[in-house]
Amino acid sequence: MKTNTISFFRHVNNSLNPYRWTISLVAAFLISILFAGLSLSNRIDSDRQMLAALTPYLATLVESSDRPELLRVVQSVSEAKNADVVLVQDNSVVATNKSTADLDLPFEKPKVLFHFLGTDFTTTQIISVREVRRSGYPSQNASLYIMNPLMPSIRNTLSIFIIIFFISILVSMFSARITRKVIKKTLSPLNQLHSEIKGLVVEETMVSEPIHIYEFEEIRHTVNQTKIDLDNAKDSLAEEKAKKLSAESFKCLIHDLHNPIAVLSLRASIANDPLKDSDTREEAASSIPRIADQILNQITAAKKNLEEEPISLRDTNIVKCIEESIAQVKAVSLSKTIISSIPEGGVMVPHDPALLKRALINLLENGVEAANSIVRVSILQSENMAMIKVCDDGPGMDEMKIPIFFQGRGQSGKANRQAFGLSSTNHIVRSHGGKLIYRKSDLGGSSFEIRLGVT
Repeated sequence: MKTNTISFFRHVNNSLNPYRWTISLVAAFLISILFAGLSLSNRIDSDRQMLAALTPYLATLVESSDRPELLRVVQSVSEAKNADVVLVQDNSVVATNKSTADLDLPFEKPKVLFHFLGTDFTTTQIISVREVRRSGYPSQNASLYIMNPLMPSIRNTLSIFIIIFFISILVSMFSARITRKVIKKTLSPLNQLHSEIKGLVVEETMVSEPIHIYEFEEIRHTVNQTKIDLDNAKDSLAEEKAKKLSAESFKCLIHDLHNPIAVLSLRASIANDPLKDSDTREEAASSIPRIADQILNQITAAKKNLEEEPISLRDTNIVKCIEESIAQVKAVSLSKTIISSIPEGGVMVPHDPALLKRALINLLENGVEAANSIVRVSILQSENMAMIKVCDDGPGMDEMKIPIFFQGRGQSGKANRQAFGLSSTNHIVRSHGGKLIYRKSDLGGSSFEIRLGVT
């Protein structure tokens, strides 16, 4: 599964985005609440002051029953406060800025939603009320109501919220831009460290400049030293593995020689056994030189392969080795078509590129020589094995003779001489800890499989 990656500064920027929005919302909310509280407090204080100033005078008018003056005063207060004003006595409307039809009717007090700052709030109004009486005089059971609309306060609060929110967003965007610039500048030493580490991985030669941040410089030094130590350890392990595989090759040679030597010993015994008839002894004696030649050829092939120093197997991409082998054989084999199926991304296998390339060229040349028109090279990979298949559409080989060619005892079909190609390929594959397997190809000819372990 492909993973989408982003730069560090963008990651930081994206990580801060929720906080920017949250801070902007919280700041706008708190400031709007503070503004709403101050606005309501000022309006309530203003209403209370107005009520405190008016009620003594209105008490005098109520006593004298001067309704025209009461209506004039109530209307003036309503226009000044932009609110509804109602004077109530004995639960009847005495004066109001609304319709005169409401006069002397029972007063219907609006339903209070909640009580805050000593004031009643409905769904649409802020109600301030004060008893109408003069100090030292008995109560006249009269009250003055000032009912301010709530919607203007809500609109003002929302306006402040939106303004503060957008201002906070603009400030956060400007801050984010500055933050990105600072992060990019701050990351330049880290980018330098990354470039140098990448150069070590791909083994590029590059000019190294001091990193002025102590921790990064220490990391670079540690990485350099670790790479040197790992290379030394890999070389030691590769050499040890090569020696072990070389010893295994000698064991395989001994095993391969066991059967023909046993046959040779048996034929020699039969040839010298007086109890056998003459025809049997002559047949056994005549086969001894042929078997001896095969053993000699096998030893010659083994000597040719085993006299080289043990190879050092490094874990590298095998695809490059295969592509170079195909290109070399294609250059001299224009009459045949070589097709390939190679996975993208490469296959990491411990191998010696020069020797494995020689083995592949042997198989490709044999395939081109035997093919009618097509040679196919493919790579298959599992969790613990890589398999290189070289197939052709030729007549194929006799499976019974394959072990003879693998052991170096076969005769070349091109000339009257020993065939070393498959023996050399088999030895190289064995020295890599792998196996060379022959099968019939789905193209109709031969199919040789090189199986190697994957790290």
